[in-house]
Amino acid sequence: MNFRFRPFFVALLCSAAFPAAIACDAPAASPARAVAPAVTAEIELAPDLHLLRIGAGAYVVRHVCPFVCNSVLVEMPDGTFVFGGTPGFPEAARLVLDWIVREHGPRPVVAIDTGYHFDNLGGNAAFLDAGFPVHGSDLTVRLLAERGEKMRALTLGFIADKNSPYRAAHVALQFVPPDHVFPIEQGLTLRFGGEEVRAIYPGPTQAPDKVAIYFPGRRLLYGSCMILAGDRTGNVAEADLARWIDGIRSLMPLPVDVVVAAHGSRLEPGLLQNTLDVLARSQPAEAQSTVRR
Repeated sequence: MNFRFRPFFVALLCSAAFPAAIACDAPAASPARAVAPAVTAEIELAPDLHLLRIGAGAYVVRHVCPFVCNSVLVEMPDGTFVFGGTPGFPEAARLVLDWIVREHGPRPVVAIDTGYHFDNLGGNAAFLDAGFPVHGSDLTVRLLAERGEKMRALTLGFIADKNSPYRAAHVALQFVPPDHVFPIEQGLTLRFGGEEVRAIYPGPTQAPDKVAIYFPGRRLLYGSCMILAGDRTGNVAEADLARWIDGIRSLMPLPVDVVVAAHGSRLEPGLLQNTLDVLARSQPAEAQSTVRR
């Protein structure tokens, strides 16, 4: 598939800086657009790629490559589909684009990268080849150029099976930066048919450039790799553990009904507190007291 349907009516409204503590008085989502921390339908696009429905027009895109990597896909009121993060490989992203056309006809699509790691932007080539915009921060662009190959080597180290097709896919993956770049400290706000989507930078967390994607009209937060759905911190090669705690605290005021982490199956709002708890256990005893419940 290679149709070109540029969403010319997508407006970039503002890039207002987000304070250390983020206040948001989002009302309850309307019943027609509400999301819930439960999967109501599962659509298999490939053995390692599934769409998990969590509300009307709202999906977790679960790509196993070879570990579980989640992004989100949300249909906005004007018909645009917004990706928060991307699947790990362009081939997987193309399967999702094909599904959109199959089920809904040609639609505008917008992607927002959540960082420079492959599981935050690995699908970029598919979106750009189809003529769709990809938003990402200036820091993500810089880190991808400076550290992309180091990140590839680190990822390959996590795949023990030298004959794994996923290892071959990671070796062949071309790193493609976003084509719409915003200043990370200012964040990003886009509006589609009156509904907003925000990219929020809470400071360095699991990596220097991770942003969270927030859909206030849905009370849906995609926290990428800064949100921990398990009981371990995972890859902390670039983590700033102390500031990670501060970053998660700054997201706590956001009204949320669903929180999606990049890795794991849990979807409940309690993942924010779970992240603080896991980070506290990884800190020296004197630092644990700073994690407020």
